[in-house]
Amino acid sequence: MPGPAFLTGDRLTLRTVTTDDCEFIANHWNSPQIRRYTSQHDPQSVSDVREMVEESDDSFVDFLPCRDGEPVGFAWAFNVNDVSGHGEIGYWIVESERGQGYATETVDLLAEWAFHDRQLHRLQARVFAGNEASMRVLEKAGFEREGAMREAYRVEGEFVDAALFGLLAREWE
Repeated sequence: MPGPAFLTGDRLTLRTVTTDDCEFIANHWNSPQIRRYTSQHDPQSVSDVREMVEESDDSFVDFLPCRDGEPVGFAWAFNVNDVSGHGEIGYWIVESERGQGYATETVDLLAEWAFHDRQLHRLQARVFAGNEASMRVLEKAGFEREGAMREAYRVEGEFVDAALFGLLAREWE
């Protein structure tokens, strides 16, 4: 049984993640096309994902973006600090659903949650070099490219830069 809807956009709903969703998340997160651009390089078993979901707290919040009740990706906010008023987001869309604007709508819904529901002041995201599509998603959602973290991550044996993007609550529409 799917988790309850939390936020609704034009075509997607962000809903809570349940333990029933762990197989979907693990199966797709292990895809080379998805894990290449996340900092999760170790294989994720269903029990690994279940543990992550069950141990979530206010500093890590996860969602499933869904179209007509079916998940099309995974989204999360982490390092959320209500005192400092900031957090960071991550997201992926399954390969078969890319190119349809779902990532942009997911980021918009994450911003709505962060700025409206959590009353944060700032959101940020890091994007590995080579992930031009994700950089475009953030720019479409209003994020500004603020800098680069040189050789910050290892991807397939190579150190790569990460672009840092930020969005302030006053810049969000």
